Amino acid sequence: MIQSMTGYATKTITITKGSDQKAHISIQLKALNSRYFELNAKLPPALSYLETDLIKLFKKSLIRGYISFIVYVDNPSIFKGAITPALSTAQSYAAAIEKIKKEVGIADPITLEMLVRLPNIFSTEEQGMDKQSAQEILTTAKELIETVISEREKEGVQLKKDISDRLAFMKSEITEINTRFQAHMEEQKKKLSDVMSELEGDKSDLAEARKSALYTVLDKIDVHEEIVRFESHLVNLETLLDSQGAENGKRIDFTLQELAREINTITAKCSDSLISSRAINIKVEIEKAREQAQNIV
Repeated sequence: MIQSMTGYATKTITITKGSDQKAHISIQLKALNSRYFELNAKLPPALSYLETDLIKLFKKSLIRGYISFIVYVDNPSIFKGAITPALSTAQSYAAAIEKIKKEVGIADPITLEMLVRLPNIFSTEEQGMDKQSAQEILTTAKELIETVISEREKEGVQLKKDISDRLAFMKSEITEINTRFQAHMEEQKKKLSDVMSELEGDKSDLAEARKSALYTVLDKIDVHEEIVRFESHLVNLETLLDSQGAENGKRIDFTLQELAREINTITAKCSDSLISSRAINIKVEIEKAREQAQNIV
């Protein structure tokens, strides 16, 4: 069924570590228009290893669009290990301080307070999220995907209605164009018949050239094939709008492009003012429909 490419969902979950550590995790999923599938995932370091799994999950379910997935942890220290001294760094600091003291003649001793104020004296190991918590994140991501798809489908109903209304208008206009074309052809055929009667019996080169030119004009203004193809594309579009497939946006847009080509050819070949006026109306509706098609998955 028709889905738009836009949607938004958010949820906050709580995870615990040990008996006293707790963190609230806010998860946001936003889908916007894009020609292709793009994912921008902002994850805490403890969750970075999940990015590949998330790409597969979003690509399979959301198919197309710019996808923003943000995970915010209010207590990131929950994923940090024990603080340990960087002994080699401390020893290097001490050796450098002793050298400075010796070179400039300072007798003050090196104190612990002095060392702990220096950068990188302590190190903290970044720990990955445990499997249970990571699975909870993935489960929440799936729930948010379902919410976004639900929003996409609701907006898709409106997109389908808008495009269907435009197709109905185009169908009416092409019917009027066909009616006018048939009348226009009859008018031109009558003119040709009158000229042929006038030139009857005239075997001169000039008369033959004039006859040939009239047949050429009649052939050039014949837009029957273009009208048939236009009507066929309209039927294809109606089928696409009713299709249960999840990825029809590009097909709809390409078919609308074909409609535009056919109506441009009709306008170029048949200079009748009434046909041109109807054709302009159709062109306007095609452009509006294409704008809407850009929003469809």
